[in-house]
Amino acid sequence: MDAVHLNDIPTQDLVYLAQNDLKSFPNLIQEFDVPEIVKNDCYKVGKGTLYNMMLWFGPRGCQSPLHYDPLDNLLIQFVGRKNVYLLPNSTDQEGGVHWHYCGYEGQQYNTSPVDAIHPDLEKYPLFKDAPTIFVAELYEGDILYIPSKWWHQVISIDRSISINAWWR
Repeated sequence: MDAVHLNDIPTQDLVYLAQNDLKSFPNLIQEFDVPEIVKNDCYKVGKGTLYNMMLWFGPRGCQSPLHYDPLDNLLIQFVGRKNVYLLPNSTDQEGGVHWHYCGYEGQQYNTSPVDAIHPDLEKYPLFKDAPTIFVAELYEGDILYIPSKWWHQVISIDRSISINAWWR
């Protein structure tokens, strides 16, 4: 029998186990130590109280839309690689449509319909006013700090397993 390689399976036929509460995996959570920066308020990053941890597991090509999280976040890469596209917290005024178009066309308040990597500037012309995009390529063992309300879009380069920890 011939082997089927993951790279030969169309992306639409693959499943992404996205944003699963790590508490649902009691054997796994016992193996994981929360980084000290999350637990200890002496680092002056938030109040040092862990809010929640999520597991992300999926094939290459999985991605999250451009969005921000209301809490500080550590993205911890265990298997494979991911590209994280980051844009600083916006200082937009209240009301109206802004470069990120969040809440636009039924989007959630913290989610943008714009693809930050290949933006459609005809459909979303205000995205030309977006802040500079920073790119981080995460490898196994890397941890990326994503500050509260920083916009980010994430794409798996390989089969990938990640955990993120949000804290207050």
